[in-house]
Amino acid sequence: SAQVMRKFKCVNLSTKRFNIQNLVSYERQQIPINAIMFITARGTRICVSPDQKWVQTAIKRIDEKRAAK
Repeated sequence: SAQVMRKFKCVNLSTKRFNIQNLVSYERQQIPINAIMFITARGTRICVSPDQKWVQTAIKRIDEKRAAK
């Protein structure tokens, strides 16, 4: 039987700060917890709290990069 790929969900948040340069995209999530899921150039998913200042900076950078394309 084919297994349905469930969408990756954030359940716990990383408190570590990541290099913004390595982050290529993000998704916002409200359920089960409020989080931002960053995706790195290597395809790694990182869940972080949207309240952190560096997270907001990273989101702005990614949005700017997307707009520039």
